[in-house]
Amino acid sequence: FAVSAGAAATDKVALKDETGKVHTVQGKLGKVAGATAEERAINALDLVGKDFGFAKASGNFKVKASHNDENGLAHTKLDQVINGIKVMDRQMIVHELKGDVQGVTGDFAALTPNATKADLNGVQATDKAIASTGFTGQLSRPATSELTYVAQGNKAVLAYKVNVAYNDAVEPANWQIVVDAVSGNIISSINTIDHVAGTGVGVLGDTKTIQTTLVSGSYQLKDTSRIAAGIITYDMKNGTTSGYNYTDTDNVWNNTTAQRAGVDAHFYAGAVYDYYKGLGRNSYNNAGSAIYSYTHYSSGYNNAYWDGAEMVYGDGDGVTFRSLSGGKDVVAHELTHAVTETTSALVYSNQSGALNESWSDAQASVVDGDDWLIGEDVYTPNTAGDALRSMSNPAAYGQPATMSAYVNTTSDNGGVHTNSGIPNKAFYNFATAIGSRTIAGKIWYTASRDYMTSSTNFAGARAATLSATAALYGSTSTYYTALKTAWSNVGVN
Repeated sequence: FAVSAGAAATDKVALKDETGKVHTVQGKLGKVAGATAEERAINALDLVGKDFGFAKASGNFKVKASHNDENGLAHTKLDQVINGIKVMDRQMIVHELKGDVQGVTGDFAALTPNATKADLNGVQATDKAIASTGFTGQLSRPATSELTYVAQGNKAVLAYKVNVAYNDAVEPANWQIVVDAVSGNIISSINTIDHVAGTGVGVLGDTKTIQTTLVSGSYQLKDTSRIAAGIITYDMKNGTTSGYNYTDTDNVWNNTTAQRAGVDAHFYAGAVYDYYKGLGRNSYNNAGSAIYSYTHYSSGYNNAYWDGAEMVYGDGDGVTFRSLSGGKDVVAHELTHAVTETTSALVYSNQSGALNESWSDAQASVVDGDDWLIGEDVYTPNTAGDALRSMSNPAAYGQPATMSAYVNTTSDNGGVHTNSGIPNKAFYNFATAIGSRTIAGKIWYTASRDYMTSSTNFAGARAATLSATAALYGSTSTYYTALKTAWSNVGVN
């Protein structure tokens, strides 16, 4: 890190990533006025404008959301705007307590807009986005579009961010497609589907208690004991478009051929809900939304994924995978993608994408805490002892464990399933050093909720988790010291 010019180290510190770009300014930044956290946040940004590269906050930022953490500290997220239009993946977070500004996290870029008015409308942009996927079937939900600017070098290109989602037996997708609002050209496309390849009886034959609902004389896999909207599990009957209610007349779900995948998906979704409820979160989006799970997707499908609205599980081909809902850590991993989507919203590419993957692995290792492996219960059922990934030894499954082995690649959205091994190892280092996965998971969650933006990179993640640790346990705690060592030992400083 580098100390800002003219400020003592104890007063103000600007943290930079390996490229020299400031991602966090913290310390005694000053007092600001304002009747609301939103007003104070705009005023607070003026205190750090020189550090991040803007002259004034007014006209450059728009408040997105604000909330107070357990200590009363307000965390206010703001989007960078040009001509009143949001700049995609350029955000700031102001951390202040009753006007006392304690830090600012973010990513600002000085950009020159290429246009102020779109030549295409949202419908036209959506049509071009759908056409670019090559998919001609029925979408799983209506496509949406949002006018935005996207950074291209030092230019801000006016564009539409289009979401296109569909379930397909070969390649399901939840596309985020950016369409140039002037030319109609496709600027970028990212499929955010997370590919794993990367009482009832469950997939492994174990018996568990599940919450169901009696409807017209038979029971359904619908749990309203946790949230009014329900945790609801459906059977796709090896199709790709429709889900059907599981039913059972005696509420003993022991049909080995049809019910086991549903039992596990239902039970584990409840377990993940309970875990996040313990962290103070009400469902994946903190708004009490229903959690939908769809099992028996397609035929022999070796994957499970969160598609932006629901969980989908394949049955596996019996060789590479068995029914994927049988992995508690798989369910926790995928539902954590939903949590990330509604907290930091980490972009699913390059370092931010690797963090997105790693945060899911980390929380999965807390929810399913009997080992440090990911996917071991469902991966290669005929081979004992293996897994998809290892938090303790990433190299065992082809992942780097330190920055010295970081893989630069254009495949897999910039190696999101490969380079996630580095922050995974940092989490393992930290959790084992302090002797608590639970505390480590709480810090990781708080960091994503309060201190990370959509473009946070590895250096920013280190700063974010340290900030979360300081907020929860103090910067003089043994946890804080252990966390610094954990990140340093994987080469992230």
